[in-house]
Amino acid sequence: MHAVAAVYPLAWLAEQVAPEAEVELLNQGSQEAHDIQITPQQRAAVQTADVVLYLGEIDYQPQVEEAVAAAEGQVVSAAEVAGEDALLPASADPHAHEEEAGTEGEHGHEEESATEEHAEDEQGGGEAGVDPHMWFDPAIMADAADEVAEAFAAADPDSAETYRDNAAEVREDLTTLEEDLEATLGGQCRLDEAIVSHAAYGYLLQPHGKSQHALTNVGAEGDAPAAELGEIVGEIRAEGITHVLAEPVEGRDAAETVAREAGVELLEIVPLDAVTDEQAATGLPDLVREQADAFATALDCA
Repeated sequence: MHAVAAVYPLAWLAEQVAPEAEVELLNQGSQEAHDIQITPQQRAAVQTADVVLYLGEIDYQPQVEEAVAAAEGQVVSAAEVAGEDALLPASADPHAHEEEAGTEGEHGHEEESATEEHAEDEQGGGEAGVDPHMWFDPAIMADAADEVAEAFAAADPDSAETYRDNAAEVREDLTTLEEDLEATLGGQCRLDEAIVSHAAYGYLLQPHGKSQHALTNVGAEGDAPAAELGEIVGEIRAEGITHVLAEPVEGRDAAETVAREAGVELLEIVPLDAVTDEQAATGLPDLVREQADAFATALDCA
């Protein structure tokens, strides 16, 4: 059995559901996943694989999406599994904040509504303008595990029961993860918004009433201008924020600048679309827990 996965979290799912399968990760070696440029060999692998796992027709990896159209095997789209109601919109402007919001809770609601409106206006609604980082939502991933099991079962009916049993175990692990995330982020926190280098953590934060103020957008295109960075420094000082969360690459320079100017600590986070071999050995649930712990520190959660 040969499976191809577009990003690490989907490769992890395939390995858990079908541990005997050969799972090929398209962004192997922690290659940047956004707008990945796939080789002719990878395109051929997508076409001939028994099972292909990708994020869906959301314009996140256009070359992968194009290649999937020619796939001859079973295809799992994470976006289709999640369903439109569970998908978060990608913000076209990660720096847009409602200045006249009443409470912080109202602020988050107004900002989310404005983001959804803007995404629909700019992208035409539907699945366009989708935040692709849905692997931070354990419920979505649990449903995806079931769908992955069905895809492997269709490709290999003799082992169908094994795949489904494995998916049930994955669901149990992800249910425990969801409970742990609520315990980590859903309790009393002094802050309800974190400063992050890249807008990749909505699925991790929003279910627990928290939000992100990002220095680059979901697509990792373009840092905030200098004036906006200055405003963020002022926000950090005014609200007593003690940490800025930074990824290894996306928005790193802006995050380091803001942290240095504000005199606060930089905390490391990882979006998990691509990981090192050492991180992969840790497994997706524990990697998600590590990111949640970093946010809990930044948000000053009890």
